[in-house]
Amino acid sequence: MALAWLTRMDNALMLGLQTQRVMQRRMDVAANNLANVATTGFKADGLLLEEADQTNAHAEEDPRNIRFVRDIGIIHYMEQGPMEMTGNPLDVALEGDGFIMVQGPNGPLYTRDGAFTISGDGQLMTSDGRAVLSSGGAPIVLDPQGESPVIGRDGAIRVAGVEAGRIGTATFAAPGALSKVGDNLWDAQGQAPGAFEGVVVQGAIEGSNVRPVVELTRLIEISRAYQSAAKIVSGADELRQRAIQQLGR
Repeated sequence: MALAWLTRMDNALMLGLQTQRVMQRRMDVAANNLANVATTGFKADGLLLEEADQTNAHAEEDPRNIRFVRDIGIIHYMEQGPMEMTGNPLDVALEGDGFIMVQGPNGPLYTRDGAFTISGDGQLMTSDGRAVLSSGGAPIVLDPQGESPVIGRDGAIRVAGVEAGRIGTATFAAPGALSKVGDNLWDAQGQAPGAFEGVVVQGAIEGSNVRPVVELTRLIEISRAYQSAAKIVSGADELRQRAIQQLGR
């Protein structure tokens, strides 16, 4: 009887600790979403969970099946964010599934952040200083002292009626499998880019698709669940110590 009691206490400890670990991961993801509610083109994340097939928990009495879940990765929510008209001729937003190509250290990276600027030497740049690539994979160079560019729905950039380049865009068969690499950028993870079938909108930027009310509510729920798990761990540990003391007597 005493051994079964100790086993139940061990199970409660394992369940509580695992719950705390998962809740901490969920809290980190939700907090990161909230921190990027105003980040241009940001895509919200979620935690992907699965049932652990093997654990050390067991019971001699009902319920005999003690199950745990574990996090196995991050899922990206790729829904379109709200579009905000800025009137800035260098701002662009993509309407539809796709990404803008930018220069990375080892090949192109991809973004939905179309808040562009022109560098001193005329290169079209992202807000963090990366060159925007053309459909041919080369940096786009404009005259920094010239007329404001006109960007068509196909991404073609014209200055004084002359095409100066075309914004490189791409789509992917499994956009959710792309990897975030920081600075609001994505890596294709070996996927071959396809043709973008949406439109480029000049003078607009895409907002974050994070829903702040949902994420804030989720944070409150996670916090409460974490506190409940902490009470289980604390209570189980206290009972376990008392049981050991009684067995020792």
